[in-house]
Amino acid sequence: MAVLRALVAAVAVAAIFELAMGVNYDVGGPAGSWDLSTNYAQWVAGKKFNVNDTLTFKYTSAHDVLEVNSAAYAACDGSKPITKETTGMTIFTLPAAGKKYFICGVGNHCAQGMKVEVDVSAASSPPSPPSVSPTSPPPSSGPAAAPPPPSGAAGSLGKQANVALGFGLGMVLMVVGL
Repeated sequence: MAVLRALVAAVAVAAIFELAMGVNYDVGGPAGSWDLSTNYAQWVAGKKFNVNDTLTFKYTSAHDVLEVNSAAYAACDGSKPITKETTGMTIFTLPAAGKKYFICGVGNHCAQGMKVEVDVSAASSPPSPPSVSPTSPPPSSGPAAAPPPPSGAAGSLGKQANVALGFGLGMVLMVVGL
């Protein structure tokens, strides 16, 4: 029972840690540069952005990064940005679900395609364990099966617990049979 409690606590802490940490995306082409050479609609395609992920914009003094609303994004209007960055390297954390809009406010760069729309999803939670329906035990050709666990606190957890733990960029699956 103590091992199960420790395992559940470790999984809970890891899940909270993973939700708090996000993935970083370097915005732009292969070099991760915010410039006119990248097709940002293609760059976004296939990516899933979640709450707490970050976007890193790396750019020269010939560019800037403006966070704007949807109307300003559609019109390439940088006159009233939410934020304006000119440092050459800007990191935006995606704090909430919804769409975020970024443009270059220099010249007609936005009209030339230097703009990116990011659709942020709520942070995903660890997968739920599959439901287990009670079934008759399969026939055994070997030694007799072990008796069921005692009823009480452990019995309320069910006969089998499946725990999935996602960690960092790769997924590590740990399945525990009780």
